[in-house]
Amino acid sequence: MASSCSSEWRVRAGRLRERWERLQEGRGGGDAALLKAFTALQRLEAACAESADHPSCLGLYSQALLDITYFEENCLVDEEFPGDDSLQKVRELIEMLSEPESLAGGDHQQNVVLDVEVEECLQWRRGALLYMYCHTVGERERWQLRDPGAFHQCLQDGVQYLLKMLHTRNPVQLDDKVSFQDVNTAALLEKGIFSDVHMLALMYCGEMCYWALRYCRDAEPPSPHTGDPHFKDIGEKVLDTYVGACEGPLRGQGWSTQNAKKILQYLKDEAV
Repeated sequence: MASSCSSEWRVRAGRLRERWERLQEGRGGGDAALLKAFTALQRLEAACAESADHPSCLGLYSQALLDITYFEENCLVDEEFPGDDSLQKVRELIEMLSEPESLAGGDHQQNVVLDVEVEECLQWRRGALLYMYCHTVGERERWQLRDPGAFHQCLQDGVQYLLKMLHTRNPVQLDDKVSFQDVNTAALLEKGIFSDVHMLALMYCGEMCYWALRYCRDAEPPSPHTGDPHFKDIGEKVLDTYVGACEGPLRGQGWSTQNAKKILQYLKDEAV
């Protein structure tokens, strides 16, 4: 079993190495993200050579994957998702970023769980990538969407990834056994806000709910999709949390509520 598992990881590491080399030979020479990815690849390849266990290889593979796709995502964002194939490229990256979860839940003798920070990052990266794609395309097309069905699907998926990211860790329950000297930090943790990225996820999620209701109300998803998010309810909840944090524990820290409040008013005025 160990030999078979090791062989599988060597194949995966080889595919990542080939992808890294194509990017490096193209336009990525000397890029900091690719240099970081190279270090992660070396650690993964060393672990494969030593026939390391599945959890160790999964952690190293996830990190190498995150570093390599980060470079590709940045290129798409910087170039504003050019060409008619940009959505296909986005979907390919999302598929790659979904692989560690699949591998963690695969048929293995031991229960494998991704590190919580890795899990959060995988969810965040997929949700944020879809947010940036929808924002860029929506603005470029002045929200007269050429393919509202595909756009709607991107919003659905993006909201779900961001919600999963926000719920990867449970809020801290404050009681007599858990206390913080900084009351503002305690208030944020109690709301499930552990970093600036969590604040961005709340805002991104709210905006995507708004776009879905305002610009895609009549759009039919290209394929049946179960578990569709309730955009109005989700949007109100995440933006209420965002505004409450900005005007409470994060007051004076540079977080703006202007757009969030406009969107909230729109959502609250919407008929159910």
